Amino acid sequence: MGFTEIKSWLRHRHPMLFLDRVLDYEPGVKIVAGLAVSAQMDAIAGHFPERAIFPASHLSQAFAQAGIVLFQLSTSKLRDDELTLVGAMNSRFLKIIVPGDHVVISVTADRLMGDTFFFSGRATVEGTTVAAFRANLVRRDVADMGQQWW
Repeated sequence: MGFTEIKSWLRHRHPMLFLDRVLDYEPGVKIVAGLAVSAQMDAIAGHFPERAIFPASHLSQAFAQAGIVLFQLSTSKLRDDELTLVGAMNSRFLKIIVPGDHVVISVTADRLMGDTFFFSGRATVEGTTVAAFRANLVRRDVADMGQQWW
């Protein structure tokens, strides 16, 4: 799945769309996605100028985006009036990621209970684990979110 198709599964856009490609997937089971870290990324410019590293918060978001795609592939695409929200996320960061690294994010579906999706996975660079995650997503109607300020 290329970048154009990924955009059809996610509401995120530049500069918050992190997945470049889906390398493999099996609905209800797994997804493997790629992220190429470039010195030209907005986050790299200020994190940190003298020794650039890819922010852990952005890696967490990339992991969540892979989970969102797998959630939809395993159930159905989000309707225009639906959102996915991260219910909880546990993360462990083991190594820094720098410009030039190609990150592979592997996500496994752990459990699907109604509108809640539990998943876990790892991020690797050249086969070395750089982070591990466990999270859940909930699917919600926008109307259930209360008064909208945007």
